[in-house]
Amino acid sequence: MTSQELSHNRRSMDKKEQGQTQFDFHAFGLKGKAVLFCLFSIVLMFLDHRTDYLRLPKYYLEEITHPLSLIAESPSNALNTFSDWYTEKEKLLQRIKTLEEKELYLAYETQQMAALTAENRRLRLLLQSSSKLEHTTIIAELINISSDPYRHIVLLNQGANQGVEENFPVLNNLGIVGQTVSVSPSSSKVILLTDPHHSLPIEINRNGIRGIANGNGKLNEIEITNIAFDDDVKVGDLLVTSGLDERFPQGYPVAIVKSITLDSSGYFAKIIATPTAKLDRIREVLILTNGDNHDID
Repeated sequence: MTSQELSHNRRSMDKKEQGQTQFDFHAFGLKGKAVLFCLFSIVLMFLDHRTDYLRLPKYYLEEITHPLSLIAESPSNALNTFSDWYTEKEKLLQRIKTLEEKELYLAYETQQMAALTAENRRLRLLLQSSSKLEHTTIIAELINISSDPYRHIVLLNQGANQGVEENFPVLNNLGIVGQTVSVSPSSSKVILLTDPHHSLPIEINRNGIRGIANGNGKLNEIEITNIAFDDDVKVGDLLVTSGLDERFPQGYPVAIVKSITLDSSGYFAKIIATPTAKLDRIREVLILTNGDNHDID
């Protein structure tokens, strides 16, 4: 046998020995691989639990995988953040709505309280006024206003059933309002002293000079006639009822002199006065239920 053949035989024997000692993982079946993985896992758990050999590898492995885990969790975190933000927004909007409703309710209650307070004050003043009058009085409330721009007529909620009759004087705590012109069982119409069809005898409270207060169709003023231009009349004078018509109580406020000019005759004064009763704001009034009645001029 030659040296070449010996060398070839030796190499063949070495390969057989290597083949016998090399571990072939693929030679295991599926169950065998599962068993190997289980054994490997048990060994790793044992080493992790009982020794520190895996501490450093675990540390570096966590450092490597941490950014990846953050990236993987970012969509879920973003969704949770948006969901939390949307939920908080809805809660805030609902709370704002609730607070606005409470504010509206409180504002309504405040307005109601203010209205009741104002009404009580007006009624108290009316009662104080009625106690000074030598007449039987009825408290009435304004419930409607005439839509005719040339007539100043209002409707009250007291009528014949309460003892109201035509031509009864109507006033409030500030002054004369007018008088009743028609009466139904449960309501009555009142012509205001500013109506063009209403006239009322008055006198200057300061000196007793008498005149006639006539409505001119303007709600905030009346005209005073039958006073000479050279009579003692001043802007700011208080005009009161004279009582000469035997209908309105004497000395009750009617108006305040606003301006004085000479009329077209050159003899009489043209006096403009502002009603004291504030006719554009009346709510409650007093109706005087006794005294002689006369037709309106």
